[in-house]
Amino acid sequence: MKTEPEKNNDSIWWNFIESLSDEFINQTGFGLYTHITPLDVHRIYKEFQQHKAPIRHFTREYVRSYV
Repeated sequence: MKTEPEKNNDSIWWNFIESLSDEFINQTGFGLYTHITPLDVHRIYKEFQQHKAPIRHFTREYVRSYV
């Protein structure tokens, strides 16, 4: 059974993945895993956690810098 903080972390993780994928699709026409590996996604998520920026802002800026 998951505790409440674990549920919140899962929710943030999935929101991050969805936002990152949406940004790649919007800016390139292709999804997230066309461009980066699952290991890269984990690394990017760790960066996101350190920056404390809103998910949409962080993912938009990341994809812009990637493209």
